[in-house]
Amino acid sequence: MPAPTTTLLIEGSFTELADEFAQYVDALRKNEGASLQAEISPLLEPLRQQEQNEEQADLKQRDEVLKKLVSAAAVLNSAPEKEITPSYNLLVHLVQQASDADMFLSRICTYLAKPITTSPQFGPTLAISILTTIFNTLSSTDSSRFHVLLAIIAVIRQSASAYAFEALKPQLTAQLPTWLASWELDEEEAQKLHLAVAEAAQVAGDTELAQTHTIQALQTIPANNAASKEARDLAVRALSSALQHPTVFDFTPLTASDAVQALRTSDSTLFELLEIFTSDTLDAYEDFVAATPLTSISEGVLANAGEALQNKMRLLTLASLAASTPSRSLPYSTIASSLRVPSEDVEKWVIDTIRAGLVEGKLSQLRSEFLVHRATYRVFGEKQWAEVQGRLMVWRRSLESVLGVVRSERERFIREGQQAAAEEAKTGEKGGKSGDRRRNQNQSQQQSAPQQQPREVEAVGGAE
Repeated sequence: MPAPTTTLLIEGSFTELADEFAQYVDALRKNEGASLQAEISPLLEPLRQQEQNEEQADLKQRDEVLKKLVSAAAVLNSAPEKEITPSYNLLVHLVQQASDADMFLSRICTYLAKPITTSPQFGPTLAISILTTIFNTLSSTDSSRFHVLLAIIAVIRQSASAYAFEALKPQLTAQLPTWLASWELDEEEAQKLHLAVAEAAQVAGDTELAQTHTIQALQTIPANNAASKEARDLAVRALSSALQHPTVFDFTPLTASDAVQALRTSDSTLFELLEIFTSDTLDAYEDFVAATPLTSISEGVLANAGEALQNKMRLLTLASLAASTPSRSLPYSTIASSLRVPSEDVEKWVIDTIRAGLVEGKLSQLRSEFLVHRATYRVFGEKQWAEVQGRLMVWRRSLESVLGVVRSERERFIREGQQAAAEEAKTGEKGGKSGDRRRNQNQSQQQSAPQQQPREVEAVGGAE
Protein backbone atom coordinates (compact mmCIF):
# COMPACT_ATOMS: atom_id res chain seq x y z
CA MET A 1 0.00 0.00 0.00
CA PRO A 2 1.11 3.64 -0.43
CA ALA A 3 4.04 4.44 1.82
CA PRO A 4 6.81 7.05 2.07
CA THR A 5 8.33 8.17 -1.24
CA THR A 6 10.91 5.76 -2.73
CA THR A 7 13.27 5.82 -5.72
CA LEU A 8 13.79 3.37 -8.58
CA LEU A 9 17.48 2.77 -9.29
CA ILE A 10 18.05 1.33 -12.78
CA GLU A 11 21.44 1.59 -14.48
CA GLY A 12 21.81 2.61 -18.11
CA SER A 13 21.15 5.57 -20.39
CA PHE A 14 17.72 6.36 -21.77
CA THR A 15 18.58 5.09 -25.26
CA GLU A 16 20.08 1.84 -23.97
CA LEU A 17 17.13 1.08 -21.73
CA ALA A 18 14.56 2.06 -24.37
CA ASP A 19 16.20 -0.23 -26.90
CA GLU A 20 16.34 -3.07 -24.34
CA PHE A 21 12.64 -2.59 -23.51
CA ALA A 22 11.70 -2.62 -27.20
CA GLN A 23 13.58 -5.90 -27.71
CA TYR A 24 11.74 -7.43 -24.76
CA VAL A 25 8.34 -6.34 -26.12
CA ASP A 26 9.20 -7.81 -29.54
CA ALA A 27 10.10 -11.09 -27.83
CA LEU A 28 6.72 -11.15 -26.05
CA ARG A 29 4.97 -10.46 -29.32
CA LYS A 30 6.80 -13.43 -30.85
CA ASN A 31 7.62 -11.43 -33.99
CA GLU A 32 3.94 -10.80 -34.69
CA GLY A 33 3.40 -7.40 -36.32
CA ALA A 34 5.93 -4.64 -36.86
CA SER A 35 9.11 -4.64 -34.79
CA LEU A 36 8.99 -2.07 -32.01
CA GLN A 37 12.77 -1.90 -31.93
CA ALA A 38 12.82 -1.02 -35.63
CA GLU A 39 10.18 1.68 -35.10
CA ILE A 40 12.05 3.51 -32.37
CA SER A 41 15.57 3.06 -33.78
CA PRO A 42 15.45 6.22 -35.97
CA LEU A 43 14.07 8.19 -33.03
CA LEU A 44 16.79 6.98 -30.68
CA GLU A 45 19.70 7.92 -32.94
CA PRO A 46 19.58 11.70 -32.29
CA LEU A 47 19.18 11.05 -28.57
CA ARG A 48 22.16 8.69 -28.62
CA GLN A 49 24.28 11.41 -30.22
CA GLN A 50 23.21 13.88 -27.54
CA GLU A 51 24.17 11.40 -24.81
CA GLN A 52 27.59 10.82 -26.35
CA ASN A 53 28.21 14.57 -26.62
CA GLU A 54 26.82 15.09 -23.10
CA GLU A 55 24.27 17.51 -24.48
CA GLN A 56 20.86 18.21 -22.98
CA ALA A 57 18.35 15.65 -24.22
CA ASP A 58 15.57 16.70 -26.56
CA LEU A 59 12.49 16.02 -24.42
CA LYS A 60 10.14 16.13 -27.39
CA GLN A 61 12.19 13.40 -29.04
CA ARG A 62 12.05 11.34 -25.86
CA ASP A 63 8.29 11.78 -25.72
CA GLU A 64 7.99 10.39 -29.26
CA VAL A 65 9.95 7.31 -28.25
CA LEU A 66 7.89 6.86 -25.09
CA LYS A 67 4.62 7.13 -27.00
CA LYS A 68 5.55 4.06 -29.01
CA LEU A 69 6.88 2.16 -25.98
CA VAL A 70 3.83 2.83 -23.82
CA SER A 71 1.41 2.05 -26.66
CA ALA A 72 3.00 -1.38 -27.03
CA ALA A 73 3.28 -2.01 -23.25
CA ALA A 74 -0.13 -3.67 -22.91
CA VAL A 75 1.61 -6.91 -23.89
CA LEU A 76 3.45 -6.87 -20.53
CA ASN A 77 0.34 -8.38 -18.90
CA SER A 78 1.13 -11.59 -20.81
CA ALA A 79 4.76 -11.74 -19.66
CA PRO A 80 5.99 -14.58 -17.42
CA GLU A 81 5.04 -13.97 -13.80
CA LYS A 82 8.63 -13.39 -12.63
CA GLU A 83 9.28 -10.83 -15.37
CA ILE A 84 6.17 -8.68 -14.97
CA THR A 85 7.41 -6.54 -12.06
CA PRO A 86 10.90 -5.74 -13.46
CA SER A 87 9.54 -5.00 -16.93
CA TYR A 88 6.95 -2.54 -15.59
CA ASN A 89 9.57 -0.97 -13.31
CA LEU A 90 11.80 -0.40 -16.34
CA LEU A 91 8.93 1.22 -18.24
CA VAL A 92 8.10 3.50 -15.30
CA HIS A 93 11.77 4.51 -15.04
CA LEU A 94 11.76 5.50 -18.72
CA VAL A 95 8.48 7.38 -18.43
CA GLN A 96 9.76 9.44 -15.51
CA GLN A 97 12.27 11.00 -17.94
CA ALA A 98 9.49 12.41 -20.15
CA SER A 99 8.57 16.08 -20.35
CA ASP A 100 5.27 15.19 -18.62
CA ALA A 101 5.12 11.74 -17.05
CA ASP A 102 1.42 12.10 -16.27
CA MET A 103 0.30 11.60 -19.87
CA PHE A 104 2.03 8.18 -19.87
CA LEU A 105 1.43 7.01 -16.30
CA SER A 106 -2.35 7.15 -16.64
CA ARG A 107 -2.18 4.70 -19.55
CA ILE A 108 0.21 2.38 -17.70
CA CYS A 109 -2.23 2.38 -14.78
CA THR A 110 -5.00 1.38 -17.18
CA TYR A 111 -2.94 -1.65 -18.25
CA LEU A 112 -2.28 -2.68 -14.67
CA ALA A 113 -5.96 -2.39 -13.78
CA LYS A 114 -6.65 -5.16 -16.33
CA PRO A 115 -6.11 -8.88 -15.58
CA ILE A 116 -2.59 -10.31 -15.79
CA THR A 117 -3.28 -13.34 -17.95
CA THR A 118 -0.17 -15.33 -17.05
CA SER A 119 -0.93 -15.20 -13.31
CA PRO A 120 -4.67 -15.44 -12.58
CA GLN A 121 -4.03 -16.26 -8.92
CA PHE A 122 -1.33 -13.73 -8.07
CA GLY A 123 -2.01 -11.18 -10.81
CA PRO A 124 -3.91 -8.71 -8.57
CA THR A 125 -1.15 -8.86 -5.94
CA LEU A 126 1.50 -8.19 -8.59
CA ALA A 127 -0.50 -5.31 -10.05
CA ILE A 128 -1.04 -3.70 -6.64
CA SER A 129 2.65 -4.10 -5.82
CA ILE A 130 3.73 -2.41 -9.08
CA LEU A 131 1.17 0.37 -8.72
CA THR A 132 2.24 0.96 -5.13
CA THR A 133 5.84 1.31 -6.28
CA ILE A 134 4.77 3.82 -8.91
CA PHE A 135 2.71 5.73 -6.34
CA ASN A 136 5.62 5.94 -3.94
CA THR A 137 8.14 7.09 -6.54
CA LEU A 138 6.01 10.17 -7.18
CA SER A 139 6.05 13.31 -5.08
CA SER A 140 3.24 13.58 -2.54
CA THR A 141 1.92 16.64 -4.41
CA ASP A 142 2.15 15.07 -7.88
CA SER A 143 -1.32 14.84 -9.41
CA SER A 144 -0.23 11.68 -11.28
CA ARG A 145 -0.81 9.88 -8.00
CA PHE A 146 -4.54 10.34 -8.65
CA HIS A 147 -4.46 7.94 -11.63
CA VAL A 148 -2.29 5.46 -9.74
CA LEU A 149 -4.60 5.41 -6.73
CA LEU A 150 -7.62 4.92 -8.98
CA ALA A 151 -5.91 1.92 -10.56
CA ILE A 152 -5.04 0.44 -7.15
CA ILE A 153 -8.65 0.78 -6.04
CA ALA A 154 -9.89 -0.72 -9.33
CA VAL A 155 -7.67 -3.80 -8.89
CA ILE A 156 -8.85 -4.24 -5.31
CA ARG A 157 -12.48 -3.93 -6.37
CA GLN A 158 -12.14 -6.38 -9.26
CA SER A 159 -10.28 -8.93 -7.16
CA ALA A 160 -12.76 -8.54 -4.29
CA SER A 161 -9.80 -8.78 -1.90
CA ALA A 162 -10.96 -7.75 1.56
CA TYR A 163 -7.37 -8.15 2.82
CA ALA A 164 -6.01 -5.70 0.23
CA PHE A 165 -8.76 -3.22 0.99
CA GLU A 166 -8.08 -3.41 4.74
CA ALA A 167 -4.40 -2.71 3.99
CA LEU A 168 -5.35 0.38 1.97
CA LYS A 169 -8.08 1.62 4.32
CA PRO A 170 -5.80 3.34 6.91
CA GLN A 171 -4.24 5.40 4.10
CA LEU A 172 -7.67 6.38 2.79
CA THR A 173 -8.79 7.42 6.25
CA ALA A 174 -5.67 9.33 7.28
CA GLN A 175 -4.20 10.66 4.01
CA LEU A 176 -6.93 10.98 1.38
CA PRO A 177 -8.14 14.47 2.43
CA THR A 178 -4.54 15.73 2.30
CA TRP A 179 -3.94 14.09 -1.07
CA LEU A 180 -7.09 15.59 -2.55
CA ALA A 181 -6.05 19.06 -1.40
CA SER A 182 -2.48 18.77 -2.70
CA TRP A 183 -3.49 17.27 -6.06
CA GLU A 184 -5.93 20.13 -6.71
CA LEU A 185 -8.49 17.89 -8.41
CA ASP A 186 -11.57 19.34 -10.04
CA GLU A 187 -15.08 18.31 -8.92
CA GLU A 188 -15.40 15.57 -11.53
CA GLU A 189 -12.09 13.92 -10.62
CA ALA A 190 -12.80 14.12 -6.88
CA GLN A 191 -16.22 12.59 -7.42
CA LYS A 192 -14.72 9.80 -9.51
CA LEU A 193 -12.25 8.95 -6.74
CA HIS A 194 -14.87 8.99 -3.97
CA LEU A 195 -17.18 6.74 -5.98
CA ALA A 196 -14.32 4.32 -6.69
CA VAL A 197 -13.56 4.10 -2.97
CA ALA A 198 -17.26 3.63 -2.18
CA GLU A 199 -17.59 0.76 -4.66
CA ALA A 200 -14.44 -0.97 -3.40
CA ALA A 201 -15.60 -0.58 0.20
CA GLN A 202 -19.01 -2.01 -0.69
CA VAL A 203 -17.41 -5.06 -2.32
CA ALA A 204 -15.13 -5.51 0.72
CA GLY A 205 -18.16 -5.40 3.04
CA ASP A 206 -17.38 -2.03 4.64
CA THR A 207 -20.79 -0.45 4.15
CA GLU A 208 -20.09 2.41 6.56
CA LEU A 209 -17.05 3.66 4.60
CA ALA A 210 -18.96 3.12 1.36
CA GLN A 211 -21.76 5.36 2.62
CA THR A 212 -19.29 8.02 3.77
CA HIS A 213 -17.60 8.28 0.38
CA THR A 214 -20.91 8.17 -1.48
CA ILE A 215 -21.99 11.27 0.45
CA GLN A 216 -18.61 12.91 -0.18
CA ALA A 217 -19.03 12.23 -3.89
CA LEU A 218 -22.46 13.83 -3.68
CA GLN A 219 -20.98 16.94 -2.09
CA THR A 220 -18.67 17.48 -5.08
CA ILE A 221 -21.62 18.24 -7.36
CA PRO A 222 -21.78 22.01 -8.04
CA ALA A 223 -25.08 23.82 -7.58
CA ASN A 224 -25.50 24.51 -11.30
CA ASN A 225 -25.41 20.73 -12.02
CA ALA A 226 -27.61 19.67 -9.11
CA ALA A 227 -30.63 18.97 -11.34
CA SER A 228 -28.75 16.90 -13.95
CA LYS A 229 -29.57 13.23 -14.51
CA GLU A 230 -26.16 12.14 -13.17
CA ALA A 231 -26.63 14.23 -10.02
CA ARG A 232 -30.16 12.93 -9.55
CA ASP A 233 -29.04 9.29 -9.87
CA LEU A 234 -26.26 9.80 -7.34
CA ALA A 235 -28.56 11.66 -4.94
CA VAL A 236 -31.15 8.85 -5.08
CA ARG A 237 -28.43 6.27 -4.55
CA ALA A 238 -26.94 8.12 -1.58
CA LEU A 239 -30.30 8.86 0.03
CA SER A 240 -31.78 5.37 -0.36
CA SER A 241 -28.55 3.88 1.02
CA ALA A 242 -28.55 6.24 4.02
CA LEU A 243 -32.19 5.50 4.85
CA GLN A 244 -31.55 1.75 4.89
CA HIS A 245 -28.14 1.83 6.56
CA PRO A 246 -28.43 0.59 10.17
CA THR A 247 -25.92 3.08 11.62
CA VAL A 248 -26.85 6.28 9.76
CA PHE A 249 -29.12 8.49 11.88
CA ASP A 250 -27.81 11.95 11.01
CA PHE A 251 -29.19 13.12 7.67
CA THR A 252 -27.79 16.65 7.87
CA PRO A 253 -25.03 16.04 5.26
CA LEU A 254 -27.69 14.85 2.83
CA THR A 255 -30.10 17.71 3.38
CA ALA A 256 -27.19 20.14 2.89
CA SER A 257 -26.54 18.78 -0.62
CA ASP A 258 -27.88 20.75 -3.59
CA ALA A 259 -28.43 17.53 -5.52
CA VAL A 260 -30.58 16.10 -2.71
CA GLN A 261 -32.52 19.35 -2.45
CA ALA A 262 -33.20 19.04 -6.19
CA LEU A 263 -35.11 15.82 -5.42
CA ARG A 264 -37.94 18.01 -4.13
CA THR A 265 -38.89 18.36 -7.79
CA SER A 266 -37.69 15.15 -9.44
CA ASP A 267 -38.45 12.68 -6.60
CA SER A 268 -40.80 14.47 -4.25
CA THR A 269 -41.98 11.34 -2.38
CA LEU A 270 -38.42 10.25 -1.64
CA PHE A 271 -37.58 13.72 -0.38
CA GLU A 272 -40.72 13.70 1.79
CA LEU A 273 -39.56 10.43 3.32
CA LEU A 274 -36.18 12.05 4.06
CA GLU A 275 -37.94 14.87 5.93
CA ILE A 276 -39.85 12.31 8.03
CA PHE A 277 -36.62 10.54 8.98
CA THR A 278 -34.98 13.86 9.71
CA SER A 279 -37.47 15.20 12.25
CA ASP A 280 -40.74 13.22 12.48
CA THR A 281 -41.95 10.13 14.34
CA LEU A 282 -43.30 6.66 13.65
CA ASP A 283 -46.87 7.99 13.37
CA ALA A 284 -45.95 10.20 10.42
CA TYR A 285 -43.97 7.38 8.79
CA GLU A 286 -46.86 4.92 8.99
CA ASP A 287 -49.27 7.51 7.59
CA PHE A 288 -46.84 8.15 4.72
CA VAL A 289 -46.43 4.43 3.90
CA ALA A 290 -50.18 3.90 4.01
CA ALA A 291 -50.63 6.61 1.39
CA THR A 292 -47.46 5.94 -0.64
CA PRO A 293 -46.26 2.34 -1.03
CA LEU A 294 -42.46 2.01 -0.93
CA THR A 295 -42.47 0.21 -4.28
CA SER A 296 -43.68 3.40 -5.97
CA ILE A 297 -40.82 5.60 -4.72
CA SER A 298 -38.04 6.42 -7.23
CA GLU A 299 -38.28 3.29 -9.36
CA GLY A 300 -38.60 1.08 -6.29
CA VAL A 301 -35.17 1.76 -4.72
CA LEU A 302 -36.76 1.09 -1.28
CA ALA A 303 -39.06 -1.74 -2.35
CA ASN A 304 -37.50 -4.31 0.00
CA ALA A 305 -36.59 -1.93 2.81
CA GLY A 306 -39.89 -1.81 4.70
CA GLU A 307 -38.74 -3.62 7.84
CA ALA A 308 -35.38 -1.82 8.00
CA LEU A 309 -37.03 1.58 7.64
CA GLN A 310 -39.65 0.85 10.29
CA ASN A 311 -37.03 -0.37 12.77
CA LYS A 312 -34.89 2.71 12.23
CA MET A 313 -37.96 4.92 12.62
CA ARG A 314 -38.69 3.32 15.99
CA LEU A 315 -35.18 4.14 17.21
CA LEU A 316 -35.46 7.73 16.00
CA THR A 317 -38.90 8.08 17.61
CA LEU A 318 -37.55 6.90 20.96
CA ALA A 319 -34.68 9.40 20.64
CA SER A 320 -37.20 12.20 20.06
CA LEU A 321 -39.26 11.08 23.06
CA ALA A 322 -36.19 11.08 25.29
CA ALA A 323 -35.09 14.51 24.10
CA SER A 324 -38.50 16.10 24.58
CA THR A 325 -39.38 14.68 28.03
CA PRO A 326 -39.01 17.43 30.67
CA SER A 327 -38.93 15.04 33.60
CA ARG A 328 -36.33 12.82 31.94
CA SER A 329 -38.42 9.82 32.97
CA LEU A 330 -40.15 7.75 30.28
CA PRO A 331 -42.71 5.17 31.44
CA TYR A 332 -42.65 1.83 29.62
CA SER A 333 -46.27 2.37 28.64
CA THR A 334 -45.44 5.61 26.80
CA ILE A 335 -42.58 3.96 24.93
CA ALA A 336 -44.71 0.93 23.98
CA SER A 337 -47.49 3.15 22.69
CA SER A 338 -45.22 5.41 20.67
CA LEU A 339 -43.20 2.57 19.14
CA ARG A 340 -46.18 0.27 18.50
CA VAL A 341 -44.53 -2.62 20.36
CA PRO A 342 -45.63 -4.91 23.20
CA SER A 343 -44.69 -3.83 26.73
CA GLU A 344 -42.38 -6.82 27.11
CA ASP A 345 -40.31 -5.58 24.13
CA VAL A 346 -39.75 -2.08 25.46
CA GLU A 347 -36.43 -2.85 27.13
CA LYS A 348 -35.11 -4.43 23.91
CA TRP A 349 -35.87 -1.28 21.91
CA VAL A 350 -34.38 0.96 24.58
CA ILE A 351 -31.18 -1.10 24.56
CA ASP A 352 -31.03 -0.97 20.76
CA THR A 353 -31.42 2.81 20.87
CA ILE A 354 -28.63 3.07 23.45
CA ARG A 355 -26.38 0.90 21.26
CA ALA A 356 -27.10 3.20 18.32
CA GLY A 357 -25.71 6.08 20.38
CA LEU A 358 -28.97 8.05 20.30
CA VAL A 359 -29.66 8.00 24.04
CA GLU A 360 -28.04 7.18 27.36
CA GLY A 361 -29.90 6.25 30.50
CA LYS A 362 -30.95 3.62 33.00
CA LEU A 363 -33.78 1.10 32.87
CA SER A 364 -35.80 0.54 36.02
CA GLN A 365 -37.80 -2.67 35.95
CA LEU A 366 -39.12 -1.96 39.44
CA ARG A 367 -40.67 1.36 38.37
CA SER A 368 -41.21 0.34 34.73
CA GLU A 369 -39.50 3.47 33.45
CA PHE A 370 -36.48 4.61 31.49
CA LEU A 371 -34.48 7.37 33.20
CA VAL A 372 -32.85 9.46 30.46
CA HIS A 373 -29.34 10.77 31.09
CA ARG A 374 -28.65 12.05 27.57
CA ALA A 375 -30.56 12.19 24.28
CA THR A 376 -29.56 13.20 20.76
CA TYR A 377 -31.54 15.95 19.08
CA ARG A 378 -32.47 14.92 15.55
CA VAL A 379 -32.96 18.54 14.54
CA PHE A 380 -31.84 21.64 16.35
CA GLY A 381 -34.05 24.65 15.78
CA GLU A 382 -35.85 27.38 17.71
CA LYS A 383 -37.75 24.91 19.88
CA GLN A 384 -34.56 23.13 20.89
CA TRP A 385 -32.79 26.42 21.65
CA ALA A 386 -35.69 27.38 23.92
CA GLU A 387 -35.41 24.04 25.71
CA VAL A 388 -31.68 24.51 26.18
CA GLN A 389 -32.30 28.01 27.53
CA GLY A 390 -34.80 26.62 30.03
CA ARG A 391 -32.35 24.00 31.24
CA LEU A 392 -29.59 26.58 31.53
CA MET A 393 -31.88 28.71 33.68
CA VAL A 394 -32.55 25.72 35.94
CA TRP A 395 -28.81 25.06 36.23
CA ARG A 396 -28.23 28.74 36.93
CA ARG A 397 -30.74 28.76 39.78
CA SER A 398 -29.18 25.59 41.17
CA LEU A 399 -25.72 27.12 41.00
CA GLU A 400 -26.97 30.33 42.61
CA SER A 401 -28.44 28.24 45.44
CA VAL A 402 -25.16 26.38 45.89
CA LEU A 403 -23.26 29.66 45.76
CA GLY A 404 -25.56 31.11 48.45
CA VAL A 405 -24.88 28.16 50.73
CA VAL A 406 -21.13 28.47 50.17
CA ARG A 407 -21.26 32.23 50.84
CA SER A 408 -23.25 31.85 54.08
CA GLU A 409 -20.89 29.11 55.31
CA ARG A 410 -17.91 31.32 54.50
CA GLU A 411 -19.40 34.24 56.41
CA ARG A 412 -20.19 31.97 59.36
CA PHE A 413 -16.63 30.68 59.36
CA ILE A 414 -15.26 34.24 59.35
CA ARG A 415 -17.56 35.26 62.22
CA GLU A 416 -16.61 32.28 64.33
CA GLY A 417 -12.96 33.01 63.67
CA GLN A 418 -13.34 36.61 64.70
CA GLN A 419 -15.19 35.61 67.90
CA ALA A 420 -12.53 33.09 68.78
CA ALA A 421 -9.81 35.69 68.22
CA ALA A 422 -11.63 38.22 70.42
CA GLU A 423 -12.06 35.70 73.23
CA GLU A 424 -8.42 34.74 73.02
CA ALA A 425 -7.37 38.39 73.17
CA LYS A 426 -9.57 38.98 76.25
CA THR A 427 -8.12 35.93 77.96
CA GLY A 428 -4.60 37.08 77.16
CA GLU A 429 -5.29 40.56 78.63
CA LYS A 430 -6.46 39.07 81.96
CA GLY A 431 -3.43 36.83 82.11
CA GLY A 432 -1.14 39.84 81.53
CA LYS A 433 -2.52 41.79 84.52
CA SER A 434 -2.02 38.79 86.88
CA GLY A 435 1.56 38.48 85.71
CA ASP A 436 2.26 42.16 86.41
CA ARG A 437 0.97 41.75 89.97
CA ARG A 438 3.22 38.76 90.57
CA ARG A 439 6.25 40.60 89.22
CA ASN A 440 5.57 43.60 91.50
CA GLN A 441 5.30 41.32 94.57
CA ASN A 442 8.62 39.66 93.78
CA GLN A 443 10.34 43.00 93.38
CA SER A 444 9.05 44.29 96.75
CA GLN A 445 10.17 41.08 98.48
CA GLN A 446 13.65 41.47 97.04
CA GLN A 447 13.88 45.05 98.28
CA SER A 448 12.80 44.19 101.88
CA ALA A 449 15.18 41.23 102.27
CA PRO A 450 18.66 42.00 103.88
CA GLN A 451 21.46 42.27 101.43
CA GLN A 452 24.19 39.62 101.73
CA GLN A 453 27.76 41.13 102.22
CA PRO A 454 30.53 39.82 100.04
CA ARG A 455 33.09 37.55 101.71
CA GLU A 456 36.88 37.46 101.31
CA VAL A 457 38.21 34.13 100.19
CA GLU A 458 41.81 33.21 100.92
CA ALA A 459 43.53 31.48 98.08
CA VAL A 460 45.83 28.64 99.16
CA GLY A 461 48.57 27.83 96.72
CA GLY A 462 50.74 24.73 96.50
CA ALA A 463 54.42 24.67 97.71
CA GLU A 464 57.01 25.56 95.21
